[in-house]
Amino acid sequence: MISYFIKSASCLALLLFFYHFILEKEKMHSFNRFYLLIGVVISLLIPFATITTNSIPETLTAVTTLTEPKFSPENMATIEVEEVIDYTKYFVGFYLLISSLLLIRFGRNLFKIIQKIRVNEKINHVNATLVLVDDKILPHTFWKAIFINKNEYENGNIEEELFTHELTHVTQKHTIDVLLIELLQIIFWINALFIFLKKAVQLNHEFLADDTVINQHKNTFQYQHLLLNKAAWNNEYYLASNLNYSLTKKRLKMMTTQSSQSKIWIKKLAVIPLLAGFVFLFAERVEAQEKQEIIEVVEELPRKGIITKNEVYKNYINRNAYVTYKNKEGKKVSKLYTELTNEEKKRLVLPPTPSLKLKKVTPTKAQFEALKDNSKFAVWLDGKVVKNETLNNYKHTDFARYSNSFVYKNARSKRFPQENQAHLETTKYFEAQNVKRVKEFENFKKKYKKEIIEIVEQKPNTNDYKIRKMIDDVSEFYDLENYNKLNKLYESKRTEIPHYVNSSKERQNILNTNFSILGTVYFNLTKSEKKKTKRPIPPHDPYLKLKKNNLVFYKLRNELTEEDKLLIPPPPPVPNASKEEILKAKKAYQDWKKRTGNDIPPPPPPRKKNN
Repeated sequence: MISYFIKSASCLALLLFFYHFILEKEKMHSFNRFYLLIGVVISLLIPFATITTNSIPETLTAVTTLTEPKFSPENMATIEVEEVIDYTKYFVGFYLLISSLLLIRFGRNLFKIIQKIRVNEKINHVNATLVLVDDKILPHTFWKAIFINKNEYENGNIEEELFTHELTHVTQKHTIDVLLIELLQIIFWINALFIFLKKAVQLNHEFLADDTVINQHKNTFQYQHLLLNKAAWNNEYYLASNLNYSLTKKRLKMMTTQSSQSKIWIKKLAVIPLLAGFVFLFAERVEAQEKQEIIEVVEELPRKGIITKNEVYKNYINRNAYVTYKNKEGKKVSKLYTELTNEEKKRLVLPPTPSLKLKKVTPTKAQFEALKDNSKFAVWLDGKVVKNETLNNYKHTDFARYSNSFVYKNARSKRFPQENQAHLETTKYFEAQNVKRVKEFENFKKKYKKEIIEIVEQKPNTNDYKIRKMIDDVSEFYDLENYNKLNKLYESKRTEIPHYVNSSKERQNILNTNFSILGTVYFNLTKSEKKKTKRPIPPHDPYLKLKKNNLVFYKLRNELTEEDKLLIPPPPPVPNASKEEILKAKKAYQDWKKRTGNDIPPPPPPRKKNN
């Protein structure tokens, strides 16, 4: 909001600056009137304009918060959401209060003018209404009402030039401009430039009225003397246009100014690059890649090792990791890694995932001796905190795993004031931990796979992408028994009546999804397992799926015409195809695409898998 006000005010300031020093000096008052009105609207809208720029996609970084002590799920830190005082509502309340007071002032003045019109005598005059009042006033205008002194009107003491001046305000509807600026000033009262804008608009109204008088009555100096003689009256209604508004040297000088038409056109054309420049200067620049919020991972996470692409393994490694991030409302949200949605996981960049069996890292003799210094190191031995003197009972070669981490001042505690935390594992403990991790992962994998298989078996008629994604996660762990079980369920649904070709769109989508799932599982079977079973049958079998102009239809092979056969897409290149074979396959696909009018991507080449 503050950024918007600053941009809007800056834009309006430059518009007024250009008007005051370039446009106002020339006799092009009608153009200036619309420049000021359109300019204020532009200054309010330009900050909302956006210019999209390409950017390098920003990678979301995960911030790891160290907990104390490490390697112990029981001691993981609890994330608390801090309550922050929101001063925005107080500012909005104050802002609305000032706007309300200005609106009341505006309504009060408007009411006084309407009341004055209602209670006094009125006379129709040309396109206006003369309102005869007893007050000693100069003629002034609001909408179609021209207020004049009753005695002077009845005695014929009001000069014709004054009538012409006020009628110009009426016919050119200057009151609309004044009301528009006044309402905007009520809303954007915090921008003091609206005061100068309103003065510029009203002065330009007087230029327009003066110009009309001079063109009609052809007596400039007499009109100037007339204005000077009437210079004493002060108008109490700020919404009304009045004869004596801002009777300055500038206004008197404008009456005798002669402007060059070529100069006027140059200044008018200069407005175009000015407004274009404002767009680039004040528009919001948006990067094509939307920035994501920082996600903080709170738990002891391994920082070195081999990255695995398998989501199941990631779920296992991070099963006790809490992730904290700010939502759209700015509040902190804390979740287990396994509770995150796919979208949340995509925005999270975790530290490298270690291999299941960790490698030995034995400390050097110098590293081991340094750990005995209690003032610099806090030591964990086989997952438990020990005194530094305990290391005197060991040699550096007794350990199969060693790690050390620096602790920043704000993360140190009274119990562990040291700037380093070292972790040592004896060979026996290290090997036992490796065996334990493998066993735990196998149990986790079996449990995870069992849960997903149960979900799919309970909902065989599903087109749920989430379940499809879960199947993909564990597909490489499927064995022949699981595949046959799923295939049997699929076949029971595929062979139901009516046939796929005559089924509803919903049933076709469900069968397509289940066929795709089976294909993924089949692909991950070993060669020997594949020999013992069959590929999943496409749901539309025995029909062929054909497309023409992107419209799908089905036909049996014995019903195919020569024209139909041309619709069959060419085969993709085989795995490890040569460059010539790939180019040949691409050309065949382009010819098929042109021949059939289809606009679909070519099928990918078969993946090569080592079993």
